[in-house]
Amino acid sequence: MPTCVECGAHVSNLFTEYSPGNIRLTHCKTCKSTADKYVEHDFIIIFVDMLLHKPQVYRHLLCNRPEGIGGGTRTWDIHPNIKKLAVLLVLFEVYIKWYRLESNAIAQQQSVFLTQSIVYQYLYILLFCAYEFTVFQVAVRWAVYWFVDPRTGRGEDKHPAPSTAVSSHPTSISYPQVTTALIISSFGKMLPILMVIWDYNEQSYAWLISLVVLTSNAEALAAFLRTSYLKTYTLLSISLAVKIACEFIFLKATGNKDLTSLLVGL
Repeated sequence: MPTCVECGAHVSNLFTEYSPGNIRLTHCKTCKSTADKYVEHDFIIIFVDMLLHKPQVYRHLLCNRPEGIGGGTRTWDIHPNIKKLAVLLVLFEVYIKWYRLESNAIAQQQSVFLTQSIVYQYLYILLFCAYEFTVFQVAVRWAVYWFVDPRTGRGEDKHPAPSTAVSSHPTSISYPQVTTALIISSFGKMLPILMVIWDYNEQSYAWLISLVVLTSNAEALAAFLRTSYLKTYTLLSISLAVKIACEFIFLKATGNKDLTSLLVGL
């Protein structure tokens, strides 16, 4: 159902079309603001607002996009374009991790892994990145189910985020939309490619971008789930802890725990 991007309340429609190209945007009866200003905005404006961490843009993408990128009702019923973006994010992560390994002199001298064939290295890092991506998605879904889903009786949030204070918690949660929220808000993972283009070797840049991705994830989840930032960051912290623990287990099980400092992270 169409949603007001300002307060999260449901609206009957987003606009009224009087003739081709002549529309009037709907105003929300709850907050009196334009229900969805992004209907008339170009993609570049939407992308800039994503960079600025505006919750309104995530409500637009998750709830009001006409092509329904928010996903369906089945467990993994996710829009094909979002699946393609997920694959792209994983491939970017593979390239960045591989570049980090290749550019680290200590790793080149001490790691047996880098003596393996190029094909083996690529497939191993690809498997590792796909594994950590899947673990994180499952961990977030589990955390949302356990702490937010109304069916568990733990979804009460007495201190909602300021941007969502008008609206109440959803009566049911679409888990494909949870995954979609995480994927589209992880667009920042493609930014480290600039480190390769301009040959930045400082790891602080990678950590800064990881922090941007984390805060974007939190903003998207808080906007969609209508939870406080405290609860949202708690969910993400638990999920990240599970992800990092599973990464350690994976590297140890495959005999590459010497790569931990280069492969494990946010």
